[in-house]
Amino acid sequence: MEQTEARGLTNALEWTVIQTMAAADSSLRLGQNVGLAIVSGEDQASYTLHPEEARILSPRACGRKRVEFALGRAAAHFALKQIGFENPPPVLRGQKGEPIWPDGIVGSITHCHPWSVAVAVKCSNGFAIGVDLETVERIQGTDISDLVCREAELDWVRGGDFQQRLTMIFSAKEAVYKALYPLCRRYIDFKEVELTWFPGQYCFQGEFLAPFGLNLPRGQACAVHCRCHAELVF
Repeated sequence: MEQTEARGLTNALEWTVIQTMAAADSSLRLGQNVGLAIVSGEDQASYTLHPEEARILSPRACGRKRVEFALGRAAAHFALKQIGFENPPPVLRGQKGEPIWPDGIVGSITHCHPWSVAVAVKCSNGFAIGVDLETVERIQGTDISDLVCREAELDWVRGGDFQQRLTMIFSAKEAVYKALYPLCRRYIDFKEVELTWFPGQYCFQGEFLAPFGLNLPRGQACAVHCRCHAELVF
C-alpha cells in the first residue's frame, strides 16, 4: 500500500515541480538540472548520514527528529545524484535551520510523516525554490487563520473547504519563506506576502507586500504552485 501511495505522491509532486520550473525558467528540466526525491521510513537504511551531518543533531534530539533529519538528508542526497553529483557532499544547516547546498545549487527540504521530500536545482544566482508538505489533519488542531491569512485570503478560505484551503495557504506561504530566506536572510511574516488562487493553473499568484532585498521589491509577483493529494497538500 505504501508503494502505491508513494507512486501517487511522486507523480503529483513531479507534476507540480515541472509546472513550477516551466513558469520560472524553460531551460530547467526534471532529471537534468532539477532533482526531486521522496523517501519514507523504509528508505532510511539506504542512506548513512555523513559525519558532518550527524554532528548537526543535538544529543537531546528525540527519535522522531533524528529520523526526520536523516530522511531529509537522504532525500537531498538522492536529489543531488539526479543532477550529476556522483558523491554528493554533506548538506549542512544554517543559522535558521535552512539547508546549505553545494555551490551552484539551490534547493529545499520538507518533512511530513512518513515522507521527506527534497528538490535540488542547478542554476544561476538569484533563482529560488521552496517546497512544503503538509497534511490537513496537522493544521486542523488550531485555528491559525488569523495568524496566516490577510483579509482577502481569509475570504477565499471561508468560501470553500475551510481546513483544506487554510492548509493550502499555510503550505504555500511556508514554501515562499523557504525560497526567499536564503536571498534576504531575515524573518518573513505570513502577512508580508498575499496570495490569490488561480484554480485553472493550480497556482497561487503571490505579491510581496514588503521588500525582501534589492532584486525583490515590494509589489513583485511570484508563482506558487499547489496541489492536494489525498490528505497531503504541497
